[in-house]
Order: sequence, then structure tokens, then C-alpha cells
Amino acid sequence: MDQALFPGGYFKEFIFFHKASKTLILTDTIINLELDMIDEPWRTVTKLTGMAHPHGRTFFGMRLPILLHRQKAQAVICKLKSWQPRRVIFSHGRCFDANEDEIVRRIFGKSAW
Repeated sequence: MDQALFPGGYFKEFIFFHKASKTLILTDTIINLELDMIDEPWRTVTKLTGMAHPHGRTFFGMRLPILLHRQKAQAVICKLKSWQPRRVIFSHGRCFDANEDEIVRRIFGKSAW
């Protein structure tokens, strides 16, 4: 396993990479919750923050810090690229049915990948 620490002020994110399977493992970076699996008031909060399946996105607590730490974030993104992941999994919600490039662009922005 390899790892990187993604900057984010109070909310920092450890990103793991399983070399043998070329799998990128994200713990809190992106949330893609299925609304029928959660109760109120979290269902409404999830909808309002855009973190609902099938269009989940970066956890709202990390969005501003990512912008404020742009250079550090870009360095970590370069490291992720060098790993050349084939799969991306994460701990909060359903994984996307897409390739890893699309998922990483969705998480870190179009210009990042």
C-alpha cells in the first residue's frame, strides 16, 4: 500500500493505493449516498450538498480548503496520476459506474487530471 495526504485545513484526507490491484481507496473525499438508505434530516442535507447518488461529489467540508491549498492539492493529484489506478473505491456510498479517469476528474476537477 502507498498513501498520500490530501490537504484540506481541518478536513485532511488520506488516500491509499493498493499496488497489486492498482486500486485507489478514498475514505472521505467523495460522498455518493443513496437517499433511500438514510433518514431525515440527513437525506435533505445530502440532497442540498449534492452528495447524493448517482451524482455524488466532494464532501462539502473539503471544497473550500481544496481551493485554498491549490498547490499542495495539485502535487498530490500528480502523485495519484503516477500511480495509474485502474479502480477507485470509497467508503461513503455507492461507487460510480465509470472509469477511474472520470471518477478522479469528478472528485478533483477537470483541470486536475
